[in-house]
Amino acid sequence: MSDSDLRRLYREQAPRAPEGRFSLEHLIEGSGPIELDIGFGRGLSLLERSAAAPDSRIIGIEVKSKLAYKVSERLQKRDLQKVKVLCGDAREILKRAEPGRSVRRVAIHFPDPWWKKRHDKRRVIGEALLTELARLMAQGGELFIQTDVEHRAEQYLAALRGTPGFSLATESGHVDENPFRARSNREKRAVEDGLPVWRILATRD
Repeated sequence: MSDSDLRRLYREQAPRAPEGRFSLEHLIEGSGPIELDIGFGRGLSLLERSAAAPDSRIIGIEVKSKLAYKVSERLQKRDLQKVKVLCGDAREILKRAEPGRSVRRVAIHFPDPWWKKRHDKRRVIGEALLTELARLMAQGGELFIQTDVEHRAEQYLAALRGTPGFSLATESGHVDENPFRARSNREKRAVEDGLPVWRILATRD
C-alpha cells in the first residue's frame, strides 16, 4: 500500500465522534466513571490508565488520524472494551458532547507542540476548551495537564485561574507526580532523558 493510500486509510477509517450532539455516557456500554484522555499520542497513557482504573470508562481524543487509527486497532486486539478512541480536535468534539457534569477526570498530555511564542494563538488549552471542560466535569473532578515547555505551563495556569469553575489543587498549581498513574509516551521519554516536566492539577468546583 502506497503512502498516499495509507494516509487516505487513516483519514477515512480513524474513529470519529457521532455527528451533532452526542452522549459521552453512550459511547461505552456499562457503568463506571467517565474519563477523558486528550492527546494520547501513541496510546501508552490509555493502556496504563485502563490497567490502573479498570472500572473507569476512558475516552481518548487525538487529532492525528494515523495515531487514532493505530491505537484504536491496538485496543481492539487487546479487547479493552472500556476504552474508546475518537479522532479530531477536542475543542470541536467536546462542544457537542453531553451530559454536563458527567466527567470525573481529564488528562491532557503535552499539548501545543508549537513552542515558539509566535504560535501562541494556536494553543489548544485556552478559553474554548476549558469552558467546555468546566461544563462537562463533575464537581470534584480532576483536570491534569503536563508539558515540557515552561512558558506553556505558565500560560495554562493563567488560563485556569481565569476560567470560572476551576481551582488549582496546590497554591502554585504544580504537582510533583502524575496523579493518574498513566504516562504518555512523551512523558516516559522525557523522564528517561532527565528532562523537566511541568505538571498541573486543578479540580472542578
